[in-house]
Amino acid sequence: MKVWSLWQQFLDILWNRKYIGILIEKMKKKSIFKASFEESLNLEDDGFVQYQKGNVFSKLETYYREGKSKLVLHIQNIVFTLIGPVFINFMILVFSLSLHDSDPKDLRLPIYQHPLLTAEVYLVCFLIWVFIILIGKVFRKAFILPYRNHFHVITFLIWLSLEFNLLAIDMSLPTLSIWMVAAIFVFITILAYFMFSLEIESLKKLMYGNGSGSSLRNKIANKIAIYGMSFLGIGVIINFIIKSFSIKFSTSLEGLGLLITWIILNIAVIAMLIYIEFPSYLQAFYKWKYPEEYREWEGKTVEEWYGKKYLKKHKELLK
Repeated sequence: MKVWSLWQQFLDILWNRKYIGILIEKMKKKSIFKASFEESLNLEDDGFVQYQKGNVFSKLETYYREGKSKLVLHIQNIVFTLIGPVFINFMILVFSLSLHDSDPKDLRLPIYQHPLLTAEVYLVCFLIWVFIILIGKVFRKAFILPYRNHFHVITFLIWLSLEFNLLAIDMSLPTLSIWMVAAIFVFITILAYFMFSLEIESLKKLMYGNGSGSSLRNKIANKIAIYGMSFLGIGVIINFIIKSFSIKFSTSLEGLGLLITWIILNIAVIAMLIYIEFPSYLQAFYKWKYPEEYREWEGKTVEEWYGKKYLKKHKELLK
């Protein structure tokens, strides 16, 4: 009897201290996509979410009125499409093909004889990009439109990175073996997985009640916001000085510089997608999951939040 009594007391202590409850709660909330509305609000404390909200999405919201985009946004999107996918990405293709058509003696660095970036690759990427835009038309609620618009910029950057990587591989294969190139991508993939895992754990701590894990990220976000453009400007100035004074480096040193630049740019794009874009679209996911709760929390009217066009087909939201 004493053993049974002691066992009951032990279970009561465990339950009263919520050890079992905490364990069950953690098991239920392994995923970052299963937070309650109140827990999802903790994403507001993320430094990068605050940066994106203040510098990207809040500005995009001004181009919409009750779910309809203004004429200036249509013009802006057409101009950016012509400059980005149509001009920049196409010119990378033209540059790649011109390198392969050139006499090898005229090139400072050798190029792989079989181009990886071809007109067919460009056309397939362009069609996929357009297809993603058309799929995005499904998301018509007014509060999601700024995210939809910005998402097309992200897909363009991913496409641009793909073309850059194919061109970089073409320039690396004559010098590096295919195994070395594969090793570089394995290294970048492992690093990306490590970065993504850390971000997931950080977001879990932030959302499920332990926000201390995000303090370092917030400091990094503030530093990037303050000093990021300064470093970019310094890089442009250094590049201008080198070209102005015709400073020449050896072929091997130039190849090493291109290799390091290739790796750093890949890591920079991955870091941007993981640390800056992913938390913002995680918040967009919860706005989609809890639309009414977020509408009331942000103090928006039904027409402001959903848009007149959407409400015409969903009149039940007006009740």
